[in-house]
Amino acid sequence: MDKWIVHKFGGSSVADASCFRRVADIIESSANPREAVVLSACRGVTDALLNLIALAERPDGDFLSAVAALKSRHTALAGELVSASARATYTAQLEKDCSDIAGLLQTIRVIRSAPRTMRDVIAGYGEIWSTRLFAPFLRERARISGDVLWVDAREVVIVEWGPLGPAVQWKESERRLEAVVPVGFKGRLVVTGFIATTTAGMQTILGRNGSDFSGSIFGALLSAAEIIIWTDVDGVL
Repeated sequence: MDKWIVHKFGGSSVADASCFRRVADIIESSANPREAVVLSACRGVTDALLNLIALAERPDGDFLSAVAALKSRHTALAGELVSASARATYTAQLEKDCSDIAGLLQTIRVIRSAPRTMRDVIAGYGEIWSTRLFAPFLRERARISGDVLWVDAREVVIVEWGPLGPAVQWKESERRLEAVVPVGFKGRLVVTGFIATTTAGMQTILGRNGSDFSGSIFGALLSAAEIIIWTDVDGVL
């Protein structure tokens, strides 16, 4: 059976529409029939999401305008990359996400502090947005054989937090991956980096360089032949 290759791209690699196209070019250039693409949030988005929390914790912080700016950025990106029908689906999901974020921020405003669980949920949206967009973008280009499947890591990666950080629960994660990715699937998986689910069923994040960790996790879960960590150097992917 053909072995998987796992690629991980950081935020600078998906900073804008031209960056998305370069990443797609790289993925499409491989003849390997089974590849997984783990993406970070678009450059600066995670910091912007964390700043929303800081704004909500301040009585005078205008978090609604900041949420609107994030929504506008991703809506514009979708407008450059995907068809009208794919854009409509994406923006509808984005609208719901931003409404959910605003609700969480309003709660934070009331209690003047953000519990870790809320921080983790809000901070993880960037990877959801970048991958939800890259999957239909790659599919619509139709330059590769096989299907393109979006994989929400929260449905697969189960971790238990301890003194040394998040410990992957491998058996349960393997079982969940088998439920998400069909046996014998050939094509491209587009995977959210950085996010996971705890053994208690709560969304969590994997900490600094969490998307690199996600790449390694999926490499192990898929028994990949290779894990490639891509980065930007001197403005070149």
